[in-house]
Amino acid sequence: MSSMELIKQLRESTGSGIVDCKKALSENNNDLDAAVKWLREKGILKAQKKQDRATNEGVISFFNQDNLNSFAVCKINCETDFVAKNYDFLIFAESLTKHINENQNIKNAGGFDDLSSLLIDGKDIKSVLTDLISKIGENIQIISYKKYNSNNSIFVSYLHNKYNSNCSKIGAVVEIQTDNLETTSNIIEELKVIPMQVSAMRPMGIDENSINQKILNDEKDIILKQMENTPEDKRDQILKGKLSKFIKENTLLGQGLITDPKKTVNDYIIEISKNNKIELKISSMDLYII
Repeated sequence: MSSMELIKQLRESTGSGIVDCKKALSENNNDLDAAVKWLREKGILKAQKKQDRATNEGVISFFNQDNLNSFAVCKINCETDFVAKNYDFLIFAESLTKHINENQNIKNAGGFDDLSSLLIDGKDIKSVLTDLISKIGENIQIISYKKYNSNNSIFVSYLHNKYNSNCSKIGAVVEIQTDNLETTSNIIEELKVIPMQVSAMRPMGIDENSINQKILNDEKDIILKQMENTPEDKRDQILKGKLSKFIKENTLLGQGLITDPKKTVNDYIIEISKNNKIELKISSMDLYII
């Protein structure tokens, strides 16, 4: 094999530059395997220098979202939006989330440290990440992941302004309990507006009981301070009305439906349940944002 063919093969297999490939082959007597190892060793040094740099961009990656009972979500950060849209970065995000979804030996939720036993194409996750950092040239961090599984619920997901079929900067997952999985699965398109609602309106909780009490107490204090000049006999009524409005605007079930603001999300759930003769209940929601 000619030196140019060796350089081309090394570039294709490692993604390294021409100069680096030439030097790697020269240092290792044109031995491809040794050259790959040499580049990786040099790449590790480069990657280590980059691992302290800030990562404010990235993607939310979903895998197996067509399976309504089991799928995974992973949040992966990088330095720039340009890399977040990079083909190699997106392929890595999809592969990682796929392996998380299929691995039964890791926790259902966690961060990078919880993935130490995960192997991708026979390599540990730290080595895979280091190789990617060396190839792309930016710091990349696995921030968090979560696996979704249930036998009596469906998970309805949504990715906003997708980079590809699995990745975006904003994603939402809503768990809907049901007494009829088959019927509920058949009306999934009607239910997709719910995670869209979470993504667009970013509610603080599903209902009043799921909002942090401190938030409600702080809001109450703010309203009372705004009513310092209001007659005492009217304060309770005004406080109740303003607090009720705050709760309605900041809870998923209380918000006006984004596709039909005349009805609330709760009205919509009741309507779908009645029309399909099933019982539906939103039991959890997660919003992921880069």
